[in-house]
Amino acid sequence: MIGTQLETQVGTQLKYLQLRNNTYYFRYKVPTRFKRYFDFSEIKYSLHTCCYSRAIARIARNLLIIETIKSMKKPHPSLKQLFVELTDYKWTDTLKEHERHTESYGAATVFDVMDSSIRDSLKDGGGHFEPSYYGLKTKPPIDRHDRIDFEYMALALSEAMVERICNGRSDSFYELYLKAEKLLESDSGANRPYLLSEAWDDFKLYKNDWSDKVAKYNNRLYEVMFEFWGDIDVQDINKQMIKGLLSRYQDFPKGNIRPYNMMTVTEIMAVDEEDIDNKYKVSAKTVKELLKLCQSFFSTYLTVEKDIYQVSPTANIKYEVKSISYANFSDTQIKKLKEKALSLNGWRKWTVLLAIYTGARRGDIVGLTKDSLKLDEDTKRHYLWIESGKTEAATRPIPLHKELMKLGFLEFVNGCNEKLFPEISNTPNKLTTHVQSVISDLSIPDTNDKGQRYTLHSFRHSFITKVQSCGVSTSLFQTVVGHQKTELGISKRYTHDFDVKSLFCVVDAITDW
Repeated sequence: MIGTQLETQVGTQLKYLQLRNNTYYFRYKVPTRFKRYFDFSEIKYSLHTCCYSRAIARIARNLLIIETIKSMKKPHPSLKQLFVELTDYKWTDTLKEHERHTESYGAATVFDVMDSSIRDSLKDGGGHFEPSYYGLKTKPPIDRHDRIDFEYMALALSEAMVERICNGRSDSFYELYLKAEKLLESDSGANRPYLLSEAWDDFKLYKNDWSDKVAKYNNRLYEVMFEFWGDIDVQDINKQMIKGLLSRYQDFPKGNIRPYNMMTVTEIMAVDEEDIDNKYKVSAKTVKELLKLCQSFFSTYLTVEKDIYQVSPTANIKYEVKSISYANFSDTQIKKLKEKALSLNGWRKWTVLLAIYTGARRGDIVGLTKDSLKLDEDTKRHYLWIESGKTEAATRPIPLHKELMKLGFLEFVNGCNEKLFPEISNTPNKLTTHVQSVISDLSIPDTNDKGQRYTLHSFRHSFITKVQSCGVSTSLFQTVVGHQKTELGISKRYTHDFDVKSLFCVVDAITDW
């Protein structure tokens, strides 16, 4: 018992000590809830000794003060009320096994949408989430900082609820449940994630020697990080996410190209990468500048200065110029991706399956609504109507493969409200990162042997390659994928749009996926 207490005390003391250049320093991060009262985020000063025991003696009084500060913060009562409300799993536990994975059931979808709403609120500074919109009876606190704590609690509990609905008492559920339970501990500020936005603000104070020009440029690069990942806990950022960021940034337009130079980062992120002409995309040097900033931010600052990581997520990352073109998946890879998608739920499942069997662009998929699904009277088969796009050819019907119907896509659509994928309709880049995560989970490499990249657009390339290899007429598959027809020549002026029934042969050509 005495040994355990001693270990705890030593661990606590070491937390506030840092040995640099043979001198101990005292370091204490100001709790988030108190930052509004200070112009700095950390207390740090030299103890003027290289002796550990003397350093401990000199901070002993500080440790008592820190414990007092911790005891000053108690969770707002609403957090406990919300915890009770969202941990009542009686109704979820009555679901039968087949009901847990039925997309039209809709219960998990509600919490998925709520999850997205909370993240959007936190991304915008917090305090915008209204629990009553989702049928929750617990009222949020009035104080903004307490309300942010409330939103973190709601976010953790919504994740746990989705897991409980879909998979019951799984190991993942208990991990999520315990994560929410920890937020009820007295020092709720200590359990709050260190958000990307907070870390960046601290980093800017640390790098106070930037010129106005450098600060403006680096802030623009930070906006790319923020839009790509969202305002997440920096401890959740890993090496694969850094590599994904660099790959996505390679498809950004140069800063002096119209109309992109008049667009925000959010607006650029909403543009399909393939729709930006390759000659307008940023240079390899520009992408390396983003990597250099990431190394300074994550390695020099968050790892060395802040001790957030044991190993920086940028460690050993070397950016190599990749081909500007996209790879197409092999049949074996497509089957693995399909199998992985079938193990998922909601938008994470159906967006991947649609990408496989339609070759649709990201913008086409995320913009789908319930009204997009239509029935062809001649064949009695369903198709998707894409209302608008970059060109006239982008407005088109996309026939649906029989496999999608067999897997339950019609039931999924019937269970939706207006938008099929409300979780990502306003954040299309979320689909890009999801696909990158799936590709990484399956250990599919970043590039093929030719150096071409595997990305979300690889589904489109794979679809086109597949139907071409099956001998489908070029003009027919160009209609389905929204390309301008190229093989008609002068006869194009005499040719009208193809009937929907004539397009089903394009998707029906795929028989082994």
